[in-house]
Amino acid sequence: MSSSYPSQYIDCICTILERFAPTAFHATLPNGKPTVAFVQRKEAHLLEVIQPGDKVAVTICPADFERARIRSMA
Repeated sequence: MSSSYPSQYIDCICTILERFAPTAFHATLPNGKPTVAFVQRKEAHLLEVIQPGDKVAVTICPADFERARIRSMA
């Protein structure tokens, strides 16, 4: 059975613009497009560290470039 949903994730670096929720940030992708970057519970220590202007390493699903998962500081 073939699935049309992409199975490969994309790793890239985003720039944080601002925090708008306890675990979510507005950010920009390397091509300038906006995305929402989320911090997962296992990376909660990053919430105290991330500031506007910081670069973070994220993982993005190719089907939805509007959401990114923050993995670490870049």
